[in-house]
Formats: sequence, C-alpha cells, structure tokens
Amino acid sequence: MRIQTAQNVEIDFEAAGLGDRVIAALLDYFVLFAYLIAAGILAVELASTAAAVVLYLPLFLYFPACEIFLDGQSVGKRARSLKVVRLDGGQPSLGNYLLRWLLRLVDIDLTFGMVALVTAFVGGKGQRLGDVAAGTSVVKILPRVELRDTIFATLDADYRPTFHQVEALEDGDVATAKDVLNALLTLRRSHTTHLLETKMKAVLERKMGLSSELPPVEFLRRVIKDYNYVKGTV
Repeated sequence: MRIQTAQNVEIDFEAAGLGDRVIAALLDYFVLFAYLIAAGILAVELASTAAAVVLYLPLFLYFPACEIFLDGQSVGKRARSLKVVRLDGGQPSLGNYLLRWLLRLVDIDLTFGMVALVTAFVGGKGQRLGDVAAGTSVVKILPRVELRDTIFATLDADYRPTFHQVEALEDGDVATAKDVLNALLTLRRSHTTHLLETKMKAVLERKMGLSSELPPVEFLRRVIKDYNYVKGTV
C-alpha cells in the first residue's frame, strides 16, 4: 500500500492482513473479557454504583484510549505488529481515532465484524468503514533494518576501489554477498563454509569478468566496499 505524504513523498506500507487483524481483535477482546471479570468481582465487593461506573468505564474507552496513548496500537495490534496510520502520511489525530471508534459500532459490534471484513477485503488498503471515514488504515510494522543488514559499508575518506568492475553488479548481488559475508564471520569454519565462500566468490568473479587471488572473505569485503564507492551509495 502506497501513502502519499504532504511533501509528495511516497511511502510504501504493507497493509495489515485480515488474519492479523482478526487475531489482534481476538487478543483485545480477551483482554477486555479478563478485565470485565476482575472489574465485576471488585464491583460486587465495593457494592457501590459510582465505583461500578468507574470500573466499567475503561471497557467502553479501551480502543480509543489505547490507540491515542499507544501511538495507534492496542494490546492486540502491538502483539501482531500492527498500527493505525493516516493515508496522507501524517500522525493520526484525536479526531481520527475517535471517528474510527464511533464507527466500530457498525463495523464490528453490531455486525460481528462482517462489515469490517467485507470493507477491508474489497477496498484493498486494509480499511474498515471507520478507516475509510477517518482517512486511516492499519498497516504491518516491518522489523527495523540495521545497517549491517543492508548493502552499505563504511569507507575511509581516502578509500580507493580495487575492482571497478563492480559496476556490472546489481544491488541484489551485493546484498547476497553481504549476507554470505555475515554468515562466514558468524559460523565456525567448516567444509560447508568453505564451499559457500568459494561459490559466492566465483559467482561475483563471473559477473564482473575477472579472476582474483584474494581469499574469499577479503574478496567479498573488497567488492562490497568497492560497490559502495563506485555506485556512490554511502
């Protein structure tokens, strides 16, 4: 799902799958049910109408309160790595959250979730009726990518490339080389790691049209750095 921000920058998100949303909802209702039992027991002990109102109020406000104070997530959404976002790329406002909550009555409560399921399935942006009205959607939060997991490499200011032939490579080739290098630096040396490094080196040499006397690990390091230098990706 692609979101166009106010600065005309397009951001790609993975719309939350129906399965994830259903599981998140079930987890939320489990939390509510557990709280309902605890609140009921406490209300009986206190034997006070005013206390009962205070105790049961969180059940009514659970969804908007969670999304407002947990940055677009409820307990269930957080467990499934889901989050409410606005389609224009901005932070959902209090009004956005409240509108989603008010229409939840039609989307889920009175129709046992059927309206929400149909709307989300047909729309293609993971939106239930409340999302359509509020201009929001629920997306899957992807794991944070660390620098060591990318093709980037830190270069010294005076770095000079060894293999200008890296221009023949693509990002995918270097990403694979980086994955192999990380594995080689982590795993214990064995016949398997020897085959892995030898094959990776041979693949890159063939694509680059050269043959190098460098040991495989050093060759992979050099290729990754040279690619960053030549392609200007640092």
